[in-house]
Amino acid sequence: MSSMGGMAMGSMSMGNGVPSMFALQQIYWVVVGSAIGIATFVNGLNRLLARYRLQDPSSTPAQPKSLFLRVYATLTAISREISYAKFPPISLGPLVIHFAPLGWILIILANLVTVLVLCFYGIDTSDVWQWESVGYRTGFIAICQLPLIFLLAGRRNIIGYLVDMSYVRLNWFHRWTARTLWLTSTIHMGFWFHDWGRYDYIAYQLTHDPLTKRGFAAWCILTFIVISSSAPVRKLSYEVFVLQHLITFVGLTVAIWMHAPEEVKIWVWIPIGLLVFDRVVRYAWGAYVNIGIFHCSTSRCSLFAHHATFTPFPGNVTRVIIHNPETHWKPGQHIFLTCHRIALFQSHPFTIASLPEDGRMEFFIRAQGGGTRGFADFAEKRRSLEGEVRCGPMFIDGPYGTHRPLRQFDSVVLFGGGMGATFVIPLLRDIVSAWKSEQDNQFPRRKNPSSVTRHIRFIWAVRSRAEMNMFESQIHTVLADVNECRRLSPEFKKEIEISIYITCDKNCHLVPLPHSRSSHENTQSSIELFDLPTNSRNNSVNTTSTDREAEMNCQDKYQKHTTPIREKVCPDTGNCHISALSRDQTSSDSNHSAEESTQLLPSYTNTSPTILSGRPSPHAIIRKSLERAHGESAVVVCGPRGLADDVRLSVVSLSDERAVHKGTEAQGIYLHVESFGV
Repeated sequence: MSSMGGMAMGSMSMGNGVPSMFALQQIYWVVVGSAIGIATFVNGLNRLLARYRLQDPSSTPAQPKSLFLRVYATLTAISREISYAKFPPISLGPLVIHFAPLGWILIILANLVTVLVLCFYGIDTSDVWQWESVGYRTGFIAICQLPLIFLLAGRRNIIGYLVDMSYVRLNWFHRWTARTLWLTSTIHMGFWFHDWGRYDYIAYQLTHDPLTKRGFAAWCILTFIVISSSAPVRKLSYEVFVLQHLITFVGLTVAIWMHAPEEVKIWVWIPIGLLVFDRVVRYAWGAYVNIGIFHCSTSRCSLFAHHATFTPFPGNVTRVIIHNPETHWKPGQHIFLTCHRIALFQSHPFTIASLPEDGRMEFFIRAQGGGTRGFADFAEKRRSLEGEVRCGPMFIDGPYGTHRPLRQFDSVVLFGGGMGATFVIPLLRDIVSAWKSEQDNQFPRRKNPSSVTRHIRFIWAVRSRAEMNMFESQIHTVLADVNECRRLSPEFKKEIEISIYITCDKNCHLVPLPHSRSSHENTQSSIELFDLPTNSRNNSVNTTSTDREAEMNCQDKYQKHTTPIREKVCPDTGNCHISALSRDQTSSDSNHSAEESTQLLPSYTNTSPTILSGRPSPHAIIRKSLERAHGESAVVVCGPRGLADDVRLSVVSLSDERAVHKGTEAQGIYLHVESFGV
C-alpha cells in the first residue's frame, strides 16, 4: 500500500485502449447497477403478475395463459433450477462445510470475476515494471467496492427494497463482498510488497512511510473482520460479535480514509452516508413506534408504548406477548426485541407468530444462551412470585423480512421444523383468513386481496408432543375457519391438509384428537384438535421441567374420546431416529408396503390434522401437491438446516423431473427458505 499520491494517474489511460482507473471504477458500478436494475425489473414483473392473478376471474389464475407469460414462466423455471440447486455438504472430520445455493454462489463469482478483470485487464503481470501499475489499479478497484458492502449491510436496505430481498439474505452477500474486498486489498498490498522486495525495501516503508503504515493497518483490521465474521467464530457469542464488528468497521473506515488520497475519498464518504442514513431511519422509526406520547389514544400517553407478558413453556421455550403494538407487519416477518431490564443493551430477532388482526405480537423464544436465556429465567423465577409475568418497557425494531405473497399461488406447501412453525403458521393462517373473507357474507369484505390458493399442505415436525401445545389455538383457528367456509358455501372447493410429525418422542404414542366444542361441531366434518390432557396443559405453564419430564407427565393419562384412534407405539430405540412410514410416502419411497402403512397410521380427513411418528419425506409430499396443482406452486420451509436442504433438493429434483415449463404442462415451483441462526 504505497503512496497513491500520484493520483494524476487515476485520470490517465494506461495505453492499449485500457480505460483510466477512474473509468474502471465507473465500469464496476455500471456492472453492479445493471445487476440491481435487472433484479428490480424482475421484482416489478412479479408484483404485476401477483396483481394480475388476484384479479383473474378464471378458475386457474395461477396458470400462465398468454405467450408472454408462458415464456416468462419458462425462463423463471430454468433460472430457479439453477439458483435453487445446492452442493452436498463436505465433512472434514468434526467439521462440516455447508454450501450456499448455487444462485448465490454464481452472483458472488460474477462479482469476483468482474473485480479481477478490472484489476488485471491490459496488464502483463510477468513484466516487473508493471507491478507498480497493478498496485495502483487494485487500490482503485478495492476502494470503490466499499459502498456496495455498506449497501448490503443495513437493515433498512435500499437494495432489499428494490429487489424484494430480506436484509438477512443480503447480509450473506455483504460478507462475501467484504471477502472479495479483502482479496483485492491483499493483491494491492502484495504487488507493492513484491515490487519493494526486489530492493529489500518493505521494512523501510512499513517503518518510515505514514501512508504505508495506514494502509497496512487497514488491511490488518479488514483481515480481523473477515476472520471474526466466519460462522464458527460469529456464533460463539452473537452479542460480542455485533459489538466488535461495529467497532472494527469504524476503525477500518478511519484507516482507509487516512490512507486514501483526496481524489478517491468520495468512495469513503458514500459508505459513511449510507451508515448514517440507516441509523437515522432506524432510530427515528424506533422512537416513533416505542415512545408512548406519539400514540396517546391507545397507550394512554405513557412514556413507553409497549409492555409484555411472559409465559414459560416446556422445552426452555418462553412465550412473549406484546398487546396492541404500535406497528403493522406482514405474516412471516420478524422483530428485533429489546428489554433492558432482562438483557441490557441486547437486541435479538424473533419471528412474529401472530397476525396483525390478532391485536398482539406473539413470540415463542427458545432459550439458547445470552438474552434468550435471560427471557426464560425471568419468566420462570418471576411467575412463582408475581403470578402473571409482566415486563417493560419493551422496545421493538422492525418489522423486517420479505417473500413473495403466497396468496398468488395455486398450491402452497409449508414445512416447519420445531420453532420454525413461528414462521409458517402465520402464513397458513393468512391464506385461510382470505378464504374466510371471501365466504363471509355477514361482515364487510376485508380490504386485503383475496387468495387464488386452492390447496394448502402444512407439515410440522416436532421433537415431542409437549411442543405441539404451543400452537394449539392457531391451528384450532385455521380448522374452524375452513369448516365455517364449508358451512357457508357448499361449493367451497379449497383444500387443506395438516400433518404433524413427532420425531423424537421416546414412546411415540399418537396423541388422541378430542372433538372441538365449537359452534361448528354439528357440521358434517367435525373439527378435531390435538391436545394434551387437562392436567398436563395446566402444568405446561407452571412447570420448570425438561422436555423429557414434560413428556412423562403427558404419558401418564389420556382423556377418553368417543372417536376411536388407531395408536402406534414405537419401540424404545434409545435415540431420536425413530422411523415410521408416512402416508405421504409411496412404495417407491419406502420399503414398507401400502398395507403396512394402513395398519400403522390413523384415518385421515382433510379438516383434521394427522399426527405421525417419524420424519416427513419432503420429496413425496411436494410431488403429491404438484400433481394436483392447476398453476404455479409455492414451497416454504423454516427449520433446521437438514430439513431445509431436503426440501430444497426435492424442489430442484421435481422441477427437473417434471420438466417444469419446458414443453410440458407441469407448473412452476417457487421456493422460499427461511434460515435459522445468525
